[in-house]
Amino acid sequence: MEIGNLLLRWASEVSYGKIADFKEALAWTTRGRGVSVREGAEGRWLRDVSALGHIDVDWRAGRWAVAPPVLTTLPYSDGLAVLTGRRPAAVSDAVADLYDSGERIHWIRNETAEGDITVPDTLLLGYEHPHKLLQHAASVGCTFVPCASLRLFALLPDLTPGPPAAPPAVGNIHTVERYNHENRNYEPAQSYSEDGLYRWRSTDWARLVQIRRGQEWHSTEHENGVFLEHARLGTGTMRWRPESGKGRERTGRLSVDWGAPLPPLHARAAVLCTGIQPRIHEKAQIVRYDNVPRHAAEKLASSLLQQLEVEPAATQKAAR
Repeated sequence: MEIGNLLLRWASEVSYGKIADFKEALAWTTRGRGVSVREGAEGRWLRDVSALGHIDVDWRAGRWAVAPPVLTTLPYSDGLAVLTGRRPAAVSDAVADLYDSGERIHWIRNETAEGDITVPDTLLLGYEHPHKLLQHAASVGCTFVPCASLRLFALLPDLTPGPPAAPPAVGNIHTVERYNHENRNYEPAQSYSEDGLYRWRSTDWARLVQIRRGQEWHSTEHENGVFLEHARLGTGTMRWRPESGKGRERTGRLSVDWGAPLPPLHARAAVLCTGIQPRIHEKAQIVRYDNVPRHAAEKLASSLLQQLEVEPAATQKAAR
């Protein structure tokens, strides 16, 4: 079994646990299979599999839990639904039985950047009538949810600085770093008197991420802090282009700049528009999410204090 599918099956059987233990299991499994990975690959695997809807991760509490199995339609998908959540052997066997009975099942291999751990395959189910999905869900042992992605877009919260927090203690000054949005990285800070996004190690060596606004400090997550910085500086990170096919103008391609990772709920909403990993384009330095409706892209951008740039549709010649 391919390593990404194996890891999801293992997580489905274990059900929940500590992130630190999960990362150790990921590292042990990859080493055991002779897979060479880059630093931080374990955390990126958890982030990506969370966006695919299989695992829920509470980074602040240091806990993870497998998500319940759900069969959900894709927006304006012309008869496609994706299976997310737990995927133990029983679920995989039930899907294989559907395939053997003549149902349209598509196993999609997700792209993985070099040096990262392969994520699970995406399972897409084709259908001609919506009532068939209820039958499919029952046979697989999961819940049917109509278009989970659009439901998630509707629930996206507006970005705020976060709860008040204390500034770095005097003894932590040597660990304080300030985020540089041009270099997309944290750099050692000579002081922390200016507005910005900062991180440092606490006395127990836990990583703290906070935003400074005037004389106030606010606790935040890295992803939220990056977008708060872009809002402060007035820099844009998102573009949307409609599809060029006839009748497909409602959906399009959402492009997000590198260095501005979507927060977990936003990432899951965008990924579940296809159920497939977003495409990473190194030359253009963007992450691309396909099949995103324009109104959903606008809601995502506004919730992150961004002005969505709408580009004209590509010509048929250029699309090829």
